[in-house]
Amino acid sequence: MDITNCQHPNHDSQRIKYVCVDPQCSIPKKIGCADCFLDDHITHNRKTTNQFKDFVNESIQQINSIEIQQSTNSPQKDLEKQIDTELDNCMECIKQKFNTIKGDLKGQIDIDVMKISDNSAQYQLNMNNELEPFKKTIKNDLHTLNQTELNSLVKFYQEAPKIHKHYTKAAEQISEEKQKIKQKKQKYLAKMRSIMQILLKEFNELMTSKNVQLDDCCDYETPQKQAMSPNKMINLVETARSSRRFPMSQTQKKYFLAAVTKKLE
Repeated sequence: MDITNCQHPNHDSQRIKYVCVDPQCSIPKKIGCADCFLDDHITHNRKTTNQFKDFVNESIQQINSIEIQQSTNSPQKDLEKQIDTELDNCMECIKQKFNTIKGDLKGQIDIDVMKISDNSAQYQLNMNNELEPFKKTIKNDLHTLNQTELNSLVKFYQEAPKIHKHYTKAAEQISEEKQKIKQKKQKYLAKMRSIMQILLKEFNELMTSKNVQLDDCCDYETPQKQAMSPNKMINLVETARSSRRFPMSQTQKKYFLAAVTKKLE
């Protein structure tokens, strides 16, 4: 018995060649010969078996080709390198205070990167899980599939454009989020440089007042003939820290005052 031919007793063993893809179809049997479709699907949208398989295969390839990029390069590495390079020019006691600020910034970026990584991985997993069953069943002859498998392929045929649009939008959203992280990193770096520029300028004033010359000045270092007291130094650091909500305790102020005073001796 040839399963590619219709088994209906009144259909003269015609070749099975059509698949019903009409979204409104409620007939359980979606595949049949010409007479089957005259009997049950006369007004329904149909495709030949070859057209049906070609569309499903093409849809699988199109959706599978969508690249959902996972975030593999941590923006905080670049942030750490740039901040550390500039902090090397600061006094050791102030560098310790800045490490607290740096840790906060890196922590915020880490959270964003982790969120993107999780989202991209989940999108990729969802897409793979959604396509995997169809990749297997479409390789078989449609006539050998059971009713559930064939109906699943028919449903995929009907919804493939919507699925493709969904994962394309997901890939675009991941790309946009990665760009936002890059912009946030640049904003944080600009704020850090601005604070350090003020501090380094005051450092030069302090060093110049003690007749200490700096041999290797940064572009934004401008020595002035003005002394800066230890208390002024504390106030400067306190102002920078308060903008990031890291105020110094009385004990920290006392320790810092002693450290700066020792530097001036």
